[in-house]
Amino acid sequence: MKKTTPEQFKEWLQSPEEMDDLEFKTAANSFSFSKDLPDYCAGLANVRGGKLILGVSDERHVVGTNAFKGTSQTLPNKLLSSLGICVDVEEFIYEDKRILIFHIPSRNIATIISSTGNYKYPMRVGNSLVEMSQDKIKDIHDEANPDFSTEIINGFLITDIDEVAISVFKKLWAEKQKVPEYNTFSTEKVLKSIGVLTDVGLNYAGLVLFGKKEKIDQFLPGAEVIYEWRQEEKIMHDYRKEWRMPFFAIFEDIWTTIDARNIRFPFQEGFVQREVYAFTEKSIREAVLNAVTHRDYRINSASVFIKASPNNFIIKSPGGFVTGITETNALSSTEWRNRRIAEIFQLAGLVERAGQGLDTIFENTIKEGKGLPDFSGSDQYSVTLRIPAKVKDENFILFLEKVIDEKQIPLSFEEIYELEQIREKQKVTNTNFKNKFLASGIIERIGKTRGSRYMLGHKYYSFNGKLGTYTRIVGVSRDAKKQLIVQHIKKNEKGFAKDFDDIFPDLKRQDISNLLQELKAENKIFHKGSARSGYWEILN
Repeated sequence: MKKTTPEQFKEWLQSPEEMDDLEFKTAANSFSFSKDLPDYCAGLANVRGGKLILGVSDERHVVGTNAFKGTSQTLPNKLLSSLGICVDVEEFIYEDKRILIFHIPSRNIATIISSTGNYKYPMRVGNSLVEMSQDKIKDIHDEANPDFSTEIINGFLITDIDEVAISVFKKLWAEKQKVPEYNTFSTEKVLKSIGVLTDVGLNYAGLVLFGKKEKIDQFLPGAEVIYEWRQEEKIMHDYRKEWRMPFFAIFEDIWTTIDARNIRFPFQEGFVQREVYAFTEKSIREAVLNAVTHRDYRINSASVFIKASPNNFIIKSPGGFVTGITETNALSSTEWRNRRIAEIFQLAGLVERAGQGLDTIFENTIKEGKGLPDFSGSDQYSVTLRIPAKVKDENFILFLEKVIDEKQIPLSFEEIYELEQIREKQKVTNTNFKNKFLASGIIERIGKTRGSRYMLGHKYYSFNGKLGTYTRIVGVSRDAKKQLIVQHIKKNEKGFAKDFDDIFPDLKRQDISNLLQELKAENKIFHKGSARSGYWEILN
């Protein structure tokens, strides 16, 4: 039986609303066993599992629940019987209120959990349950299929291997693994060693990475990379190049072609001029490798498509996200559509670790002050990665460098990503880093209630030359706000709740209440009348 700690439960309450694995329901008195419970358990299981929590409202207010009181111990067996999954049911007390937590496991590979409720095959999308689409059902069934890149191609022979591509790979392989003898291996021995050639024949990984152009044309014409450059955001391109060749014969030319139109963004740090380029080599290479590794090669009507401009680098690959991967978890989860291709890239040292490429892209782009890459434009048929090319905030670069240098605090990718979220949204999404950032002065907190915001520290705005912006965001001090309340009550002889709402339009009602209570504790004001219609007066 799983055991939830109060600290863990508090983190769930404070987690972002878009979290895919948490579903909160008020269920103050009851929750339908025949309809809602199986639907939500199956719906969460079908998107890799999660937690159904009864006794918490959609706004994350803990209200408690009487649902299944006295019968919760029987629910695991009933759910196992009806849904075929083992759900742990936990009664949990938080702030003297009873909470019911359903710990729902993920479905198995290539398995769909059917419900006995309102839906046949429910799945959770955002905060809603929907009926699973036929395309999604097909994707799940396809999980049972072996890695596409290991499928054998009849008629693809060792004489169809491009010797330039195999030579490039052997050199990279020998250097990465520090085994010079690999350079002396025959083509056949290399292909067998890396899992491209078996006793049955050559596979698709061999075709994509090493196959001659005419064989790619014959068996996999969609295995190409198309590049377009636009000087401005317009329909027609200014330059275009296409590669339908074995990848190990073209990957250097892809980067060279992109770099030929690179743009330098200079900025000043004191007397020293610094620079950032629109297209960072490591990030662009990783984006291309990621697209070639994860694209769906069964779609021959589309290619890996790159559109570059002074503002953005956009790369689009056929096939939606791999099952189990979404826009929100792409940075934290790893799945492969063509695992053999990914492993060969790793052997050659083109990637350090399979699945790590996105971290590199996001970290480099944030450190360069360009903001966040995103997957806008992605759908079930393709994945689009948009990497900003233009520097938006060079002072963020300096801020990160100064923090690391002056405070001697190494920042992980996850921490750098969190700081960018705070810079853009003034909101902490990962509470694990909050205390570290606050203690070191990297960030500051605005407000004391649950709706508190967070901002980068004073040094960031100093670099930015926007100390006025810092003061505006922080607002007047707490003491100044309290003094303003006292002045209002003195001048008007009394103060009503609506008066304070007008005085502090940016503050939540709870923040204002905290200020009033502090003044009351300091024996400066007192309250008369009911909570709803009463008012405050000065304490003589």
